[in-house]
Amino acid sequence: TMRELLSLLQAAVMLASLASALAGEAKPYDGETIRIIFGNHDWTNATKDLVAQFTEKTGIKVVSESYPEDQLNQKITVELASGGRNLDVFMTRPLQETKLFIKNGWLMDLAPLYEDAAYDMADFIPSALEIFTKDGITYGVPLVTEREVMYYRKDLLDAAGIKVPETVEELEAAAAALHKPDEGVYGFVARGLSAAAVTQFSSFLRGFGGDFDKDGVATIDTPESIAAFEYYGGLLRKYGPPGALNMHWQQAAGVYSQGQAAFCTDADSIWKSFSGPDTLVYETTGYAPVPGGKPYNVCSWGFSVPAGSQKAGAAMEFIKWATSKEMIAFAQAAGISSSRQSVWSDPESIKN
Repeated sequence: TMRELLSLLQAAVMLASLASALAGEAKPYDGETIRIIFGNHDWTNATKDLVAQFTEKTGIKVVSESYPEDQLNQKITVELASGGRNLDVFMTRPLQETKLFIKNGWLMDLAPLYEDAAYDMADFIPSALEIFTKDGITYGVPLVTEREVMYYRKDLLDAAGIKVPETVEELEAAAAALHKPDEGVYGFVARGLSAAAVTQFSSFLRGFGGDFDKDGVATIDTPESIAAFEYYGGLLRKYGPPGALNMHWQQAAGVYSQGQAAFCTDADSIWKSFSGPDTLVYETTGYAPVPGGKPYNVCSWGFSVPAGSQKAGAAMEFIKWATSKEMIAFAQAAGISSSRQSVWSDPESIKN
């Protein structure tokens, strides 16, 4: 089972740490304490119990905080803008904030990570690493990649004799047919809240033949783009639960995971929140490509070090550990799709 696999993988990580300690590995930062800010994410939940093993291996103590995405952004932005020096590592979303942080000179060059051949920076998916790079300098390390998928209730479709939608027309027709709010089931749920909805909407935007810009000029007012906005907004407005237009992924996951929606489109990297073993729809959920044929493929999370950190060496040791091949394989086996190329060919990492 998945739980048994995770237990075995966790044991393997612990044994590797113990072996390093017994081998007498150097601990140049032994006794230092670093402060880390994490995002509330499935990756954090899956790996938090292993941080003690990092301390055992390196002697570096970790003081951590964790916040929802919007609060995370506000917290980090305030600390970086004020020039604070007591933050050492933080989880960051390259699509939302990293470029601004780089532009403002708030992030540290992580070039020393390239010097460790065992770490193998070349193993990261090139496009994921590129999003943290500007003018040849790398300001972060990719942690999580994601693609948009469609979650659907197999039991509801089977009972109604509806096939899995492959086109946007079929998706809307199916959502309409299964939309029964009086019975506690809505036809469709997804993100509707401002920036949080951009990645999810992008699949529909491009599926309709639109895009955000062309040659540096905004194109969200083209007929194709407007049709995509009307379609996506229409699904949420007509077949979504109350407040769907203001939902982040956590709220959408709450609705779907409780069996209150027939369809949902969101990231594959957080599938456990939508349909994992602890949800009511674990046995009844199916997965399919997003209708329209244009799903995105992006790096959604990574780690960076503030330019003002006074403990850069210890901070980079944490990043090396958290994004090592072993830890990335562990996280992917836990259901969080990874940023390293090698783990995608590892049978144990991709079986779940």
